[in-house]
Amino acid sequence: MNDLSSTHEHYAHLPEELMEKILKAVPDTVEKMNKMFEIQEEPLKNAIDSIRQSNMTRKITATDFSTSLIAVDGGVVIDRMTGSDLLLAVAVGVEGLSTDPGTQWGAAKNQFYQWQTVLPHEEATARLAQGVMFLMELSVLAQANHEIRIMDGTHFTPILKINSMLSAKEDNAGPEYIKALKDFLRETYQKIIPDIPDIVRETLQNHAIIANAKYSSSRDILDEYVHNYDIVVDDKTFFSLALSENEYLCPLSVGQSKNERRKIWNDLHIKCNLDIPERDDLNESFENILYPIITKGKKSELYFTYYKPYTDGPAYRIELKKELALDTKRLERVLLSLRHQIVFPEILEPYPQYLVDLMAKSVASGLFAIQEGIKLSPLLKVDKGNFNLIFNYRTK
Repeated sequence: MNDLSSTHEHYAHLPEELMEKILKAVPDTVEKMNKMFEIQEEPLKNAIDSIRQSNMTRKITATDFSTSLIAVDGGVVIDRMTGSDLLLAVAVGVEGLSTDPGTQWGAAKNQFYQWQTVLPHEEATARLAQGVMFLMELSVLAQANHEIRIMDGTHFTPILKINSMLSAKEDNAGPEYIKALKDFLRETYQKIIPDIPDIVRETLQNHAIIANAKYSSSRDILDEYVHNYDIVVDDKTFFSLALSENEYLCPLSVGQSKNERRKIWNDLHIKCNLDIPERDDLNESFENILYPIITKGKKSELYFTYYKPYTDGPAYRIELKKELALDTKRLERVLLSLRHQIVFPEILEPYPQYLVDLMAKSVASGLFAIQEGIKLSPLLKVDKGNFNLIFNYRTK
């Protein structure tokens, strides 16, 4: 007879033993973090002194600010069901803190967009979902009437995702994929595929639209201007530690360092490879639209700055158009407007950016509503034996 107790001695008690091991390693992790910042205290001071001596930073002296401000974000979720893929994408705009009734949304009241569809299982479905979401985000930004409009992230991310959506042939994007993209444009905008460049152009040329990246690994400044100080953190962390309250980096065009130009800005593009007759015209349009912000052989007309509103708070990486970047009065009005939207330390980012992130994340509850609606719909024509096709491919 087998002794079951001795057999089970070698089995771990999960998840308790795993969690115990994780917690035991925490002091070592904390020590690594301490060393990373302790080692850099002197280099950080020397680096920011060097930047200040080069007159690359300013303190805000303005008192004028605006509360006509919004932030826009999007969300996407895909339910990979047993028999098909259910897709939901949303984009939402939210206003900032204000006692003023505020600027109204556009005539069409396009404060949000949503799109949902069902597709057969395809590798390229995620590309379509992400591209659609960013097109809707850009549309909310471009059609609003507010003085300051915050894009969540950076200007190049929507470009990368729209490029991915339109170059999905390598992921076997076929007729069903193209039909879904056409359906989205028709249902959402009454537009067609050749109209996509117009949506991108409106965002890249609109001075009211800025981008605020909550996370950034860019080392554009450190690599180009203070590389001799051997600092291992990114630019955003560096300026969070080194700038004074209400101090900001004088705006510079993106791609200051050779590495940043090579990685992102020299070859930023949107190239369509889908089997559609408009492909060549699309690619020519995108090349013309993106030319002003790429850095190959020239300076970009897209600028960036780092701004630290409060002593104990983080610095923000903000991208903006050239005309705004070079107009100090307007620039400081925008920065001060952001400062008045930050409820630090309770909320790290500008309030509308925090709130719209919550709204965008609610997309999951929207998908749940669609799922339940499908299951309860009297219009559903699925035989009892095939009912499993409308459930997720794995047990949740």
